Amino acid sequence: MFSSIMALGALLLTLSMTVVASPVQLSRRVKFNLDSAPPNDKAKSRSEISSELLSNFTLFAQFAALSACDQNINATGNKLTCDYDGCGLVEDDDTETIFTFHNATGPTGYIALNHTRKLTVLTFRGTVSKYDGETDFKYQFTAIEDVCPGCNAHEGFWGYWSSAADVIISELRSATTSHPDYSLTVVGHSLGGAVATLAGTILRTKGFSLDIWTFGSPKVGNYKLAEFITNQRAPVSVYRATHYTDVVPKLPLTLTLLGFDYSHPSPEYWIDQPTGEKVTTDVVKFIEGINSLAGNAGQHVWIQWPDPNHGWYFGNMSVCPTPADSPPPEDS
Repeated sequence: MFSSIMALGALLLTLSMTVVASPVQLSRRVKFNLDSAPPNDKAKSRSEISSELLSNFTLFAQFAALSACDQNINATGNKLTCDYDGCGLVEDDDTETIFTFHNATGPTGYIALNHTRKLTVLTFRGTVSKYDGETDFKYQFTAIEDVCPGCNAHEGFWGYWSSAADVIISELRSATTSHPDYSLTVVGHSLGGAVATLAGTILRTKGFSLDIWTFGSPKVGNYKLAEFITNQRAPVSVYRATHYTDVVPKLPLTLTLLGFDYSHPSPEYWIDQPTGEKVTTDVVKFIEGINSLAGNAGQHVWIQWPDPNHGWYFGNMSVCPTPADSPPPEDS
């Protein structure tokens, strides 16, 4: 029973993140009924966000989407670009990739400078390759006591960050030394959001001052880790966006009695409207409380792949053709 439940959670996580972490399409659609019910930790009332915060969410969602464009991860010294509409805020700025990382058994992404806005942006791509998918399946906990007492992380997400941590930290130290007046931001969508959360958390413990922006991120660890992340920089440690009934933020499933107390840090910025509609300040709800049920987690949903809610965060997250390292589409 236990293994079946966890296998279902891992399967849902992998399928969901494969859909639009890049423009990968699944040839078969399957429906599940998932009623996720994690604990409600002192949830507070919702309120709309400011227009400035909405603009920032839109900007960093575009940075996240651009990590699924091959031209942005295969060479340095280039301006960030996309092939479809949806990245105008970034494309109009003076940007430059200064480091890219992309291999068969680790995370994919880039470090870029935005000279217009004085930003250094570390971005992690979502699920595209076969190995990305295998990483999503590694849902067992791994202890990270050196980060915080009692903390456990998702084995796959932690492994991805750890495999690239040394070189990324070295490159960021160089970038922040060269551009001390630039703000550091860590960004990601889906699997990329999970790795960004862990990366930003660890970078802070190493002296970096930064913001974390994630879109449709799954849970990255247990309650203790969520609590540590929440308290790392109050009142907002992570600008964690969820969308409507998107299933990915509900996963891995929270099964506390079985030892899997997967949890999200507080707060959450929940886009409470369907896909394709222009996001305005009044439809993004600010929700406090670890594992609050007031937002995405409390939405009972029939899941269908492709899941349009996972692919729309302040705009379409598919802004380029299918990346070269994505697996071939399955036969129908």
